[in-house]
Amino acid sequence: MNQFIRPNVIPLVLLALIIVIVPTYAYNNVETVLFAESLMGIPFELGGNTPEAGFNSTGFIQYIFEEKENITLPQSPSKLWKLGEPIQRNEIQPGDILFFNGSKNLIPAIYKGDDIIIVVATDEGVVERNIKKHPYWRTRYKGARRYTDITNELDPIAIKALELAESPYELGGNNPNGFDHSGFVQYVFSQIKKLDFPRTSAEQWRIGMKVDMSDIKSGDVLFFQGDDVRLPAIYIDNGIFVIVTTEGVQVVDLETNDYWKSKLLGARRFTKNIIEESIVSNPIVENAMDLLETPHNPDGELPAEGFNSTSFVRYVFKDTFDIQLSAFADRIYEMGKHISKEELRPGDIVFFKGSKLIPGIYKGNGIFIVQTKMSGVAERDIESEYWSDIYKGARRLTEEDIHNLQPENYMQHENPVIREAMKYIGTPYLLGGETINGFDCSYFVQTVFRNSKNIYLPRKTKKQYKVGETIDYKDMRPGDVIYFSKKNSKKKKVSHTAIYLGNNYIIHASGDEDMTTISYLGKHWLDRIIKIKRFER
Repeated sequence: MNQFIRPNVIPLVLLALIIVIVPTYAYNNVETVLFAESLMGIPFELGGNTPEAGFNSTGFIQYIFEEKENITLPQSPSKLWKLGEPIQRNEIQPGDILFFNGSKNLIPAIYKGDDIIIVVATDEGVVERNIKKHPYWRTRYKGARRYTDITNELDPIAIKALELAESPYELGGNNPNGFDHSGFVQYVFSQIKKLDFPRTSAEQWRIGMKVDMSDIKSGDVLFFQGDDVRLPAIYIDNGIFVIVTTEGVQVVDLETNDYWKSKLLGARRFTKNIIEESIVSNPIVENAMDLLETPHNPDGELPAEGFNSTSFVRYVFKDTFDIQLSAFADRIYEMGKHISKEELRPGDIVFFKGSKLIPGIYKGNGIFIVQTKMSGVAERDIESEYWSDIYKGARRLTEEDIHNLQPENYMQHENPVIREAMKYIGTPYLLGGETINGFDCSYFVQTVFRNSKNIYLPRKTKKQYKVGETIDYKDMRPGDVIYFSKKNSKKKKVSHTAIYLGNNYIIHASGDEDMTTISYLGKHWLDRIIKIKRFER
């Protein structure tokens, strides 16, 4: 390494001022120093950090502290410099790390004592140098750091994050075999805090306590703006943070990285209380959890039979609120309030694209519960590669939606037609049926108007819709009767009828649902409306 022996001619007065004067101490970290000595002669290798691969100067320091102190340090000299305890020249002790200005980067070395350092030279590998006698080292001294107490100075979260540096990237990953952004933060906090930490970056941002950047502490979480999501990172100290990139888990210096500095959104802090308080008890989730491992049955509708994905969700909502959701996931998807992935809360219904829509129940912290063919009812990670690729969207049934689906809330309705209609909830559908054991849509409407208003309507839908007063959609009110065409039919022929309840809900004897039920008047039905009728005496 020719640069190490290049003479430096400087005035003697200046030389006397900058010379590194280090007193001799008894070795307080003798094992660390002896271990460094045992690595003498191992060759230089750019980027190396093991004896087998060779060392560069920072990889050498990193390896020693991992092996002897169980401390993981970044393999970057500038980041290494910013961590640890600054040590004055007259306080340097064996085992401390001295830093020298190289041609491009800082050069760290282990102080042995008596002005001797152990350092990696590009031409000789691991060698000893005398910093007092050798002009190269004497003139380039920058300062010293002590890392033996770093575990006391850094939060355990930060230490764990450093340990995982250079772990690979994997979309949907949340373990050391591969991480995505939020999966990395979830894993670190779950390992250290032993709590059910949020899985998605949106939930992490929402749940955490806002921290001003002037009050940032080791172990806090920084958030950066990605292409379409927030990207979380774990703050270490002094501007250093650990984040997942497509190249893996990286240690970054915020102060010197203009890209990340421009993307910074803010910071959040997570204490045990904050995380525990975020875990809200939800009756929908609790009932879904009770059904875990219930087997798959494409035709099943009860726990004893097994479920398909839609009947599982229907059963949970029936059990929780005594409401009957549609047997068709695409019609459930029309209901409620549209929720972005960032707004998900426990109890929301999440949907995934398959040959048919696959609904599941969101548990929280990135986990949802779904009926699977292989495992039955099971928990799944919404950010895992498979599920994130087929994610479609989410719906939240509001209190108003649930109220409108509960038959009991119509029992005292001012309109006698609606009060009468509710008596037949759950009656089996039977095409051509004319008894309370089973009937079709037109018989249902005929019976309700006869019993509630003494109005006698024709038996068949194609005759019913020709009588009564025709009403414009915008003037529709509870008790009016809607007539629909067949689905995907080019000819607008009447094939179904229902009684309007208000708030975009109907009651009808549905062949699709196999019973008399309350349904949401979504796109499936709206696109098929032929006429709306009002029957008065």
